[in-house]
Amino acid sequence: MIVDCHFHVDETMLTLDKMLEGMNENNIAKTALIAPMNETMFEMESAYQRNLQRFFRFLILNAPQIGLKIYNSLVKDGSFNLYGHSYKIYANPRNELVADAIDRFPDRFLGWAAVNPTIPQSMEQLHSYLNKPGFIGVKAHPFMHEYSIRALDPVASMCEAKGKPMIIHLSSETDSYKYLPENYPNLKLIYAHAGLPFWKKLWKYVKDQPNVFVDTSSDYLTPSIVKNAVETLGYRKVLFGCDGPYGMIEFNEYDYSAKKDWIDSLQISDNQKEYILGKNFLGLIE
Repeated sequence: MIVDCHFHVDETMLTLDKMLEGMNENNIAKTALIAPMNETMFEMESAYQRNLQRFFRFLILNAPQIGLKIYNSLVKDGSFNLYGHSYKIYANPRNELVADAIDRFPDRFLGWAAVNPTIPQSMEQLHSYLNKPGFIGVKAHPFMHEYSIRALDPVASMCEAKGKPMIIHLSSETDSYKYLPENYPNLKLIYAHAGLPFWKKLWKYVKDQPNVFVDTSSDYLTPSIVKNAVETLGYRKVLFGCDGPYGMIEFNEYDYSAKKDWIDSLQISDNQKEYILGKNFLGLIE
Protein backbone atom coordinates (compact mmCIF):
# COMPACT_ATOMS: atom_id res chain seq x y z
CA MET A 1 0.00 0.00 0.00
CA ILE A 2 1.36 3.42 -1.00
CA VAL A 3 0.74 6.19 1.54
CA ASP A 4 1.76 9.83 1.15
CA CYS A 5 2.70 11.00 4.65
CA HIS A 6 2.91 14.73 3.86
CA PHE A 7 0.42 16.73 1.77
CA HIS A 8 -1.38 19.99 2.48
CA VAL A 9 -5.09 20.54 1.94
CA ASP A 10 -5.76 23.85 0.20
CA GLU A 11 -8.65 23.75 -2.23
CA THR A 12 -7.85 27.25 -3.48
CA MET A 13 -4.95 25.49 -5.21
CA LEU A 14 -6.02 21.85 -5.60
CA THR A 15 -9.48 20.43 -4.96
CA LEU A 16 -9.95 17.17 -3.10
CA ASP A 17 -11.52 15.61 -6.18
CA LYS A 18 -8.43 16.42 -8.28
CA MET A 19 -6.21 15.21 -5.45
CA LEU A 20 -8.03 11.88 -5.50
CA GLU A 21 -7.65 11.68 -9.29
CA GLY A 22 -3.90 12.05 -8.95
CA MET A 23 -3.76 9.57 -6.10
CA ASN A 24 -5.70 7.01 -8.12
CA GLU A 25 -3.50 7.47 -11.20
CA ASN A 26 -0.42 6.77 -9.07
CA ASN A 27 -1.88 3.99 -6.90
CA ILE A 28 -1.64 6.08 -3.74
CA ALA A 29 -4.10 4.50 -1.32
CA LYS A 30 -4.06 7.16 1.40
CA THR A 31 -2.70 10.64 2.06
CA ALA A 32 -1.95 12.23 5.44
CA LEU A 33 -3.13 15.84 5.18
CA ILE A 34 -1.78 18.96 6.87
CA ALA A 35 -3.51 22.31 7.18
CA PRO A 36 -2.10 25.10 4.98
CA MET A 37 0.59 27.03 6.82
CA ASN A 38 0.19 30.20 4.76
CA GLU A 39 -2.15 31.92 2.34
CA THR A 40 -2.46 30.62 -1.23
CA MET A 41 0.88 30.74 -3.02
CA PHE A 42 0.26 29.65 -6.57
CA GLU A 43 2.51 30.74 -9.40
CA MET A 44 3.86 29.01 -12.46
CA GLU A 45 7.32 27.50 -12.01
CA SER A 46 9.96 29.39 -13.96
CA ALA A 47 13.63 29.01 -14.87
CA TYR A 48 14.31 31.78 -12.33
CA GLN A 49 12.71 29.75 -9.54
CA ARG A 50 14.53 26.56 -10.55
CA ASN A 51 17.87 28.36 -10.57
CA LEU A 52 17.22 29.85 -7.13
CA GLN A 53 16.26 26.43 -5.78
CA ARG A 54 19.41 24.92 -7.28
CA PHE A 55 21.58 27.64 -5.75
CA PHE A 56 19.91 27.29 -2.34
CA ARG A 57 20.43 23.51 -2.34
CA PHE A 58 24.08 23.95 -3.25
CA LEU A 59 24.62 26.36 -0.34
CA ILE A 60 22.82 24.17 2.21
CA LEU A 61 24.91 21.17 1.17
CA ASN A 62 28.26 22.88 0.64
CA ALA A 63 28.23 26.25 2.43
CA PRO A 64 25.63 25.81 5.20
CA GLN A 65 26.45 29.02 7.06
CA ILE A 66 25.43 31.05 4.01
CA GLY A 67 22.55 28.71 3.18
CA LEU A 68 21.09 29.03 6.67
CA LYS A 69 21.16 32.83 6.46
CA ILE A 70 19.11 32.67 3.27
CA TYR A 71 16.78 30.12 4.86
CA ASN A 72 16.23 32.41 7.86
CA SER A 73 15.42 35.37 5.59
CA LEU A 74 12.42 33.55 4.11
CA VAL A 75 10.29 34.18 7.23
CA LYS A 76 9.83 37.65 8.73
CA ASP A 77 7.05 39.42 10.64
CA GLY A 78 4.51 36.67 10.08
CA SER A 79 5.11 36.37 6.34
CA PHE A 80 6.76 33.77 4.12
CA ASN A 81 8.84 35.54 1.48
CA LEU A 82 9.60 33.54 -1.64
CA TYR A 83 10.64 34.49 -5.18
CA GLY A 84 9.87 38.15 -4.59
CA HIS A 85 6.39 37.52 -3.17
CA SER A 86 5.14 37.68 0.42
CA TYR A 87 2.53 35.30 1.85
CA LYS A 88 0.79 35.65 5.20
CA ILE A 89 1.55 32.80 7.62
CA TYR A 90 -1.39 31.42 9.60
CA ALA A 91 -0.45 31.69 13.28
CA ASN A 92 -3.22 29.25 14.22
CA PRO A 93 -3.34 26.53 11.53
CA ARG A 94 -6.76 25.72 10.06
CA ASN A 95 -7.13 22.10 11.15
CA GLU A 96 -10.83 22.25 10.40
CA LEU A 97 -9.94 21.93 6.69
CA VAL A 98 -8.23 18.62 7.38
CA ALA A 99 -11.16 17.42 9.50
CA ASP A 100 -13.61 18.29 6.71
CA ALA A 101 -11.55 16.37 4.14
CA ILE A 102 -11.46 13.29 6.38
CA ASP A 103 -15.21 13.54 6.92
CA ARG A 104 -15.76 13.62 3.14
CA PHE A 105 -13.33 10.82 2.27
CA PRO A 106 -12.56 8.83 5.43
CA ASP A 107 -11.12 5.87 3.52
CA ARG A 108 -8.56 7.98 1.64
CA PHE A 109 -7.39 10.73 3.98
CA LEU A 110 -5.63 10.79 7.34
CA GLY A 111 -4.84 13.95 9.28
CA TRP A 112 -2.00 15.65 11.09
CA ALA A 113 -3.20 18.10 13.75
CA ALA A 114 -1.03 21.19 13.24
CA VAL A 115 -0.11 23.15 16.36
CA ASN A 116 1.56 26.43 17.23
CA PRO A 117 2.64 26.15 20.88
CA THR A 118 2.95 29.93 21.21
CA ILE A 119 -0.81 30.31 20.63
CA PRO A 120 -2.91 29.15 23.64
CA GLN A 121 -5.96 28.58 21.43
CA SER A 122 -3.95 26.28 19.16
CA MET A 123 -2.82 24.21 22.14
CA GLU A 124 -6.39 24.01 23.47
CA GLN A 125 -7.67 22.80 20.10
CA LEU A 126 -4.96 20.18 19.69
CA HIS A 127 -6.49 17.61 22.06
CA SER A 128 -9.87 17.95 20.37
CA TYR A 129 -8.48 17.22 16.92
CA LEU A 130 -6.37 14.29 18.06
CA ASN A 131 -9.55 12.69 19.40
CA LYS A 132 -11.27 12.93 16.00
CA PRO A 133 -11.34 9.84 13.76
CA GLY A 134 -8.56 9.82 11.19
CA PHE A 135 -6.11 12.13 12.99
CA ILE A 136 -2.86 10.27 13.49
CA GLY A 137 -0.39 12.75 15.03
CA VAL A 138 0.90 16.31 15.31
CA LYS A 139 2.52 18.67 12.80
CA ALA A 140 4.79 21.42 14.18
CA HIS A 141 6.45 24.22 12.24
CA PRO A 142 9.07 26.02 14.34
CA PHE A 143 10.43 27.55 11.12
CA MET A 144 7.33 29.46 10.02
CA HIS A 145 6.00 30.06 13.53
CA GLU A 146 9.42 31.20 14.75
CA TYR A 147 9.85 29.47 18.09
CA SER A 148 12.52 27.40 19.78
CA ILE A 149 12.22 23.63 19.61
CA ARG A 150 11.93 23.67 23.42
CA ALA A 151 8.49 25.25 23.09
CA LEU A 152 7.32 21.82 21.93
CA ASP A 153 8.01 20.17 25.29
CA PRO A 154 4.33 19.80 26.31
CA VAL A 155 3.36 18.55 22.85
CA ALA A 156 6.23 16.06 22.68
CA SER A 157 5.44 14.79 26.16
CA MET A 158 1.80 14.24 25.24
CA CYS A 159 2.64 12.52 21.93
CA GLU A 160 5.18 10.26 23.59
CA ALA A 161 2.64 9.25 26.23
CA LYS A 162 -0.09 8.61 23.64
CA GLY A 163 2.21 6.89 21.14
CA LYS A 164 1.38 9.53 18.52
CA PRO A 165 4.04 10.57 15.98
CA MET A 166 5.13 14.16 15.36
CA ILE A 167 6.22 15.60 12.02
CA ILE A 168 8.35 18.74 12.19
CA HIS A 169 9.61 21.33 9.70
CA LEU A 170 12.77 22.48 11.45
CA SER A 171 14.10 25.99 11.86
CA SER A 172 17.83 26.66 11.66
CA GLU A 173 18.19 26.68 15.46
CA THR A 174 21.53 25.06 16.25
CA ASP A 175 21.29 21.31 16.90
CA SER A 176 17.51 21.59 17.25
CA TYR A 177 17.12 18.15 15.64
CA LYS A 178 18.83 16.59 18.67
CA TYR A 179 16.61 18.10 21.35
CA LEU A 180 13.45 16.00 21.13
CA PRO A 181 15.13 12.60 20.53
CA GLU A 182 17.41 13.16 23.51
CA ASN A 183 14.66 14.34 25.85
CA TYR A 184 11.82 12.12 24.60
CA PRO A 185 13.52 8.89 23.49
CA ASN A 186 10.25 7.03 22.90
CA LEU A 187 8.71 9.81 20.79
CA LYS A 188 8.07 8.80 17.17
CA LEU A 189 9.48 11.68 15.17
CA ILE A 190 9.57 12.59 11.47
CA TYR A 191 11.72 15.43 10.15
CA ALA A 192 10.07 16.88 7.05
CA HIS A 193 11.84 17.51 3.76
CA ALA A 194 14.63 15.03 4.58
CA GLY A 195 15.62 17.15 7.58
CA LEU A 196 15.91 20.54 5.90
CA PRO A 197 17.89 22.73 6.59
CA PHE A 198 20.52 20.36 8.01
CA TRP A 199 20.42 17.36 5.68
CA LYS A 200 23.79 15.51 5.80
CA LYS A 201 24.54 16.58 9.37
CA LEU A 202 21.08 15.50 10.51
CA TRP A 203 21.22 12.17 8.64
CA LYS A 204 24.41 11.16 10.44
CA TYR A 205 22.67 11.81 13.75
CA VAL A 206 19.28 10.28 12.90
CA LYS A 207 20.64 6.96 11.63
CA ASP A 208 21.42 5.95 15.23
CA GLN A 209 18.10 7.16 16.67
CA PRO A 210 15.58 4.29 16.64
CA ASN A 211 12.41 6.40 16.61
CA VAL A 212 13.44 9.20 14.23
CA PHE A 213 12.69 9.30 10.50
CA VAL A 214 12.73 11.70 7.55
CA ASP A 215 10.28 12.16 4.71
CA THR A 216 11.00 12.82 1.04
CA SER A 217 8.53 15.66 0.54
CA SER A 218 9.08 19.03 -1.13
CA ASP A 219 10.62 20.67 -4.16
CA TYR A 220 13.51 21.54 -1.86
CA LEU A 221 14.72 18.02 -2.63
CA THR A 222 16.06 16.29 -5.73
CA PRO A 223 16.44 12.63 -6.74
CA SER A 224 20.09 12.88 -5.71
CA ILE A 225 19.28 14.20 -2.22
CA VAL A 226 16.67 11.47 -1.71
CA LYS A 227 19.16 8.84 -2.89
CA ASN A 228 21.81 10.14 -0.49
CA ALA A 229 19.34 10.19 2.40
CA VAL A 230 18.32 6.57 1.77
CA GLU A 231 21.94 5.46 1.40
CA THR A 232 22.91 7.17 4.67
CA LEU A 233 19.86 6.26 6.75
CA GLY A 234 18.71 3.00 5.21
CA TYR A 235 15.31 2.29 3.68
CA ARG A 236 13.60 1.72 7.06
CA LYS A 237 14.16 5.36 8.12
CA VAL A 238 12.69 7.15 5.09
CA LEU A 239 9.01 7.91 4.35
CA PHE A 240 7.40 8.87 1.05
CA GLY A 241 5.72 12.30 0.93
CA CYS A 242 4.96 14.95 -1.68
CA ASP A 243 4.30 18.30 0.10
CA GLY A 244 1.68 19.15 -2.49
CA PRO A 245 -0.06 21.15 -3.64
CA TYR A 246 3.11 23.23 -3.51
CA GLY A 247 5.18 22.70 -6.65
CA MET A 248 2.12 22.54 -8.91
CA ILE A 249 2.53 22.89 -12.65
CA GLU A 250 -0.78 24.71 -13.10
CA PHE A 251 -3.91 25.47 -11.08
CA ASN A 252 -5.77 22.33 -9.93
CA GLU A 253 -3.17 20.02 -11.51
CA TYR A 254 -0.56 18.23 -9.42
CA ASP A 255 2.01 15.75 -10.75
CA TYR A 256 2.29 13.01 -8.14
CA SER A 257 4.48 10.92 -10.41
CA ALA A 258 7.47 13.28 -10.09
CA LYS A 259 7.92 12.65 -6.34
CA LYS A 260 7.01 8.99 -6.63
CA ASP A 261 9.66 8.54 -9.34
CA TRP A 262 12.29 9.62 -6.81
CA ILE A 263 11.54 6.39 -4.95
CA ASP A 264 10.89 4.20 -7.98
CA SER A 265 14.29 5.13 -9.46
CA LEU A 266 16.28 4.05 -6.39
CA GLN A 267 18.63 1.12 -6.95
CA ILE A 268 17.12 -0.97 -4.15
CA SER A 269 14.78 -3.95 -4.12
CA ASP A 270 11.03 -3.60 -4.69
CA ASN A 271 10.46 -4.83 -1.15
CA GLN A 272 12.65 -2.04 0.23
CA LYS A 273 10.80 0.53 -1.90
CA GLU A 274 7.51 -0.73 -0.43
CA TYR A 275 8.75 0.20 3.04
CA ILE A 276 9.59 3.75 1.94
CA LEU A 277 6.34 4.11 0.00
CA GLY A 278 4.08 3.09 2.86
CA LYS A 279 5.09 0.32 5.24
CA ASN A 280 7.39 2.50 7.35
CA PHE A 281 4.70 5.13 7.85
CA LEU A 282 1.92 2.65 8.53
CA GLY A 283 4.13 1.10 11.19
CA LEU A 284 4.38 4.48 12.94
CA ILE A 285 0.64 5.13 13.08
CA GLU A 286 -0.67 1.66 13.93
